[in-house]
Amino acid sequence: MTTAGSKTKSDGVLVAYLMLTVVALLWAANTNVARATTEEVPPIALTFWRLFLSALIFAPFAFRNTWRNRRVVMQHFWFLNLLALLSMAAFNALVYLGMQYTVAINGNLMQGALPICILLSGLIFAGRRVTLRQGSGVALGMAGLIMIVIKGDIDLLLQMRINPGDPLVFLGVFASASYAVFLHKRPPELSLLSFMFLSMAFATIHIFPFFVIEHFWFRSLPMTQTALLTVGFIALFPSVLAQTFFAEGVRRIGPAKAGYMIYLTPVFGVFMAVAILGEPFRNFHIAGIAMIAFGIWLATFGGKKA
Repeated sequence: MTTAGSKTKSDGVLVAYLMLTVVALLWAANTNVARATTEEVPPIALTFWRLFLSALIFAPFAFRNTWRNRRVVMQHFWFLNLLALLSMAAFNALVYLGMQYTVAINGNLMQGALPICILLSGLIFAGRRVTLRQGSGVALGMAGLIMIVIKGDIDLLLQMRINPGDPLVFLGVFASASYAVFLHKRPPELSLLSFMFLSMAFATIHIFPFFVIEHFWFRSLPMTQTALLTVGFIALFPSVLAQTFFAEGVRRIGPAKAGYMIYLTPVFGVFMAVAILGEPFRNFHIAGIAMIAFGIWLATFGGKKA
């Protein structure tokens, strides 16, 4: 029985790692699909329909728990809205908007610097202490991001000729990092499904005015096969399926180990951008990756005993 129990536990852990690998793959695909369809799919429309459709899919599974805890929802109404704004509305809209101007490689590498942004956001908004080692890691990671943004050319920085897409993606990642800093305060009475349902529902409301402005004054979502498949894919796979797999992976092996698996996202993302979209991989990308990776190691892993 002990052997059987150990094997079952081992199989469960293996399944968790496979699920988290799929999560990283789907989140990488999200950025690359957004970049590949920039000419046809407006960024705010993509954000709105992603959130709206995801909320509809989650609703049958989450509504009962949400209604049962409606007093908790009202008690934490503004805080839940803030989390939804940061994680779902601002992050997605800024990343999709940024992908209109920058390449998918840059977008994926910016998102790979999320741990650096979490430390920075914690320092700014939560007053968390940062050790000298962590501070060095943050500084090195930010230098790596700057290296990618300026394409290894300091003259671009001095002349302020920077691609607007990279700062937009960075702002989106920073919004997601700020969400992560405050996430521990979410009401424990709400199930994870209810929390995700509310986040997507509230974020849909937040993004709706911008969707209307984009639709009537800038660009509307065309009813083409490419546009519909893009919206459907992103709503179902990087949103609903990836979020569910990530939650289950965290339940099986814990948040720390699950978080490490997400470092695969920029790896998959860069590979897709080069292999599928045909984007060139430059020397400044290599230098930026090295600086970000070493910065993350200093800030999150370095100096810790097993």
